[in-house]
Amino acid sequence: MATTPALLGALDDFTSRENWDKFFALRGGGDSFEWYAEWAQIKSPLRSLLLGAEGADILVPGCGSSVLSEELYDLGFRRITNIDFSRVIVADMLRRHARVRPEMRWRVMDMTKMQFPDGSFDFILDKGGLDALMEPEVGTELGMKYLNEAKRVLKSGGKFVCFTLAESHVLDLLLPEFRFGWDLSIQAIASERSSKSAFQTFMVVMVKGKMGVVHTIESRLDQNAKYCNMKQANAVIHALQNENKIRESHTSGVDVLFSLPDLQLGAIGNLKVIVPGRRRQLILGEQGSSLYCYKAVFMDAKNQTGVFAYHCGVFIVPKVFLDSRHASADMDVIKKDLSPLVKDLEPEYPEDTDPIP
Repeated sequence: MATTPALLGALDDFTSRENWDKFFALRGGGDSFEWYAEWAQIKSPLRSLLLGAEGADILVPGCGSSVLSEELYDLGFRRITNIDFSRVIVADMLRRHARVRPEMRWRVMDMTKMQFPDGSFDFILDKGGLDALMEPEVGTELGMKYLNEAKRVLKSGGKFVCFTLAESHVLDLLLPEFRFGWDLSIQAIASERSSKSAFQTFMVVMVKGKMGVVHTIESRLDQNAKYCNMKQANAVIHALQNENKIRESHTSGVDVLFSLPDLQLGAIGNLKVIVPGRRRQLILGEQGSSLYCYKAVFMDAKNQTGVFAYHCGVFIVPKVFLDSRHASADMDVIKKDLSPLVKDLEPEYPEDTDPIP
């Protein structure tokens, strides 16, 4: 069934469950639909990636009515779980596949609030799901929630595979989020000259590794190659070059000035565990989230045999200002401003409920 203007009109908001239910109800049941990247185009790179992993646990979030899962199932990958927040499409897919593909699972679930235990899957295959959550008018909140959930449910050593148009607002979230502890590669999906899409699809693969380790991105894109949308491809190449410069600065041995989000993403390892002698410089606070910005030094104590009254402490040095507005600020105001910022840096001691001194 062709996608008519009326059908597309039902999707004025790609993040709305009600709009997707309406879209799939108008289309009717029994057929498939691909927003971009047909199975014939992604079959070869996906098979290479999944080679020898027929017994792997695979998650397909935002599955829609794509043929991706059924094609993989017929290739021998039986442990596939499909989720979508549209009850209409999940019911239709169950009717279509329950008998002929009985081992495949379908669940109504919001991919920004997954109901799976940590480390449940070897592979996550996202085909346009992240892009749908990242409409420029919506912002990054839903995309951030989804990526955090994907990281959580993926096993160590697992692979998060994202088929995306790699627009700038998507890459601005995706690349920093997988900067620390992930091995990332990207390639373009081959398309026919007569392809219905005027946009180039990319396959981004993120391998979950050791927290704190930084890898440069393996780019399999060539500025001299012919893509169906050269402007789009060159923008992606440029974004990767800029991101790799940042990553190289983190591996250069220079004392890098981190941000709090960098540390929360694992730039220096697990913040909840004390690593004796660990020391890093960082900036705390940013416009919109705190009154001031602070230059700080994060230090873990060296091994000690004595007993301490506190597990964490904050020392404020009034004579050093990163922001000139500090000079006239009340110390109690600064302490109140700093409190929620430093809380994320506190090591984990469940029995310790005292405030940070």
